[in-house]
Amino acid sequence: MISKQSAKAVSRAPANGAGMVLALLLLAGCSSAEPGAFPEPPQPKARASEVTARLALALPGRGGALTEAEHTQASAFFDAYREGGRGPLVAVVTAPNRSAGASAATALRDLAARRGLPAEALVVSSALGSPPGIALSFTDFVATAPGCDPEIVYSRNPTAEVSPNLGCAIENNFSAMIAHPADLLGPAPASAADGTRAARAIDLYHQGKATQGDVNRNDELRASDVGGK
Repeated sequence: MISKQSAKAVSRAPANGAGMVLALLLLAGCSSAEPGAFPEPPQPKARASEVTARLALALPGRGGALTEAEHTQASAFFDAYREGGRGPLVAVVTAPNRSAGASAATALRDLAARRGLPAEALVVSSALGSPPGIALSFTDFVATAPGCDPEIVYSRNPTAEVSPNLGCAIENNFSAMIAHPADLLGPAPASAADGTRAARAIDLYHQGKATQGDVNRNDELRASDVGGK
């Protein structure tokens, strides 16, 4: 606080630049603490943890063809990549001969295209060997919730400091609800715009028609047929 003597000195100071500087210096002495003297504790945050999603398919003596069950498995795996995967979708084909390897690689690329994946997303490599099979993998992410300290007593806080548990429950709920944990690291890169599809969707919307993607009998997404016929 400013003493009576200081206040009198300020009131008697000449009304010029020197007097203003003196008044500011005296008032500055009233500040209780410097900025940053009481740093706030780090607040808990939901985080994205990297995991590797894998799928193994066997190709015993079928010349690289996928069974119906393997087709369903691979389709679900491609859909999971499209929803939340980052980086390339890697496929390693092991086949007894080059013809079988090429046939399996072609089948994978065709299936990826039918599931709405861009051609550059799937990286296929082939090798001669046994037993024949396909190993699929991509980088996925899961949301990790922060730990909340149950021992904190909120009624005992004489210094009025920010609790390290502040927002912890919210972040736990958020980590349980987030659809794409990779978004915690940053936005996904945008794919190339398709003006024809966008214009068709807007036109169908103006006509009051459905604008969702078309799905055939095998549940294969046909992105080029937005809104159907």
